[in-house]
Amino acid sequence: MVRKLAPVRNNETLSLVRKIHVASKCKEPVNLGKVLVSCANAITAKAAFGQVCSGELQDQFLSAMDVGLKISGGMSFGDLFPSMRFVDVITGARRRLWQARWQLDIVFDKIIAHCEAHRGDGLVSVLLRIRDNGELEFPFDTTNIKAIIEDMFTAGTETTSSVAEWVMSELMKNADVMAKAQDEVRRVFGNKSVQDHENLLEELPYLKMVIKEGMRLHPVVPLLVPHLCRETCDIGGFEVVEGTRVMVNTWAMARNPEHWHDGEKFWPERFEDGKTDYKASRFDYLPFGAGRRRCPGDTFGLAVLELIVARLLYYFDWSLPNGIQPDEINMDAIVGATMRRKYQLHLVASPHTMILNEYLIDQSVYLLLVLNFPQLCLCLVTCIPYLSHSNGL
Repeated sequence: MVRKLAPVRNNETLSLVRKIHVASKCKEPVNLGKVLVSCANAITAKAAFGQVCSGELQDQFLSAMDVGLKISGGMSFGDLFPSMRFVDVITGARRRLWQARWQLDIVFDKIIAHCEAHRGDGLVSVLLRIRDNGELEFPFDTTNIKAIIEDMFTAGTETTSSVAEWVMSELMKNADVMAKAQDEVRRVFGNKSVQDHENLLEELPYLKMVIKEGMRLHPVVPLLVPHLCRETCDIGGFEVVEGTRVMVNTWAMARNPEHWHDGEKFWPERFEDGKTDYKASRFDYLPFGAGRRRCPGDTFGLAVLELIVARLLYYFDWSLPNGIQPDEINMDAIVGATMRRKYQLHLVASPHTMILNEYLIDQSVYLLLVLNFPQLCLCLVTCIPYLSHSNGL
């Protein structure tokens, strides 16, 4: 299934490159956090129901998701002290949550209406067929479908974009790591078709180490999802009784000096031995959790994340705006249900690689050129790799 969705990842990450390229013409800073969220959301939407959630619909969803993540990850007096639920009303938390839910309902109703009118092979279309046919032994209605869509969108949008933003932040603070990662990507991707980029990711071991290190220092879900103790056990001298809700602090585990040398330092080479993976084989590194509540979309998420970061490094050189120095980058985080940057990352992009039909010219325009001026297009395709190399583009 992950391989089947490769064209979606390819097209949407190239769309991201185009957006950044347009902004780079003006030499203005790019709000990298914003465009990464938009890209991750588009990939998730297209994978789920075959159409990008864009424009006003995307803005409504991202706004509601932002509110939900902030409030759900914070403290609720009503949850801790049921007799004090009125506090959530006074603070406006309940009102904001209901407003966010109303916004999400509008978005999901439009998504479901589109999928009902254009039945295909997307996830939502499959869920609609299950609902209509009554194939399950338990009730399954539109509300259940909306819940699944929300889980997919939130998990697929927020986590991937946040990790990519944290990784780029660390690369900007560590110029030597940035240079090494870019050299690797440009050597492997150089003169290769964009259709081959994803297949070439396996030839980028250092980039994979960079992403692993980014996920160690900045776990997007620092407390994972709550687990329930199935039987009474002893953990570190503490008795955990059956039925206890357990929160796993992966943020602290990933900085534990007993397991990580100089754990506060961004040092991708610590993964050079290849012994640490994402499959919870070592319980000091759990970016996707472990057990039956482990993230089910880790393979898809990694495929998206690696391609995004690789193309950001391949197509652009990056610098900080307004004379900001690397050690002045604000690395403060907002911790709610997820952990993301408090201030979105703004960078100045300078195009490095000039590719004709990938992003400088829209593919539809290129098709018209091919049909009407085949000799000119042949000349351009022949000359551009030479010009790109000779001009350092």
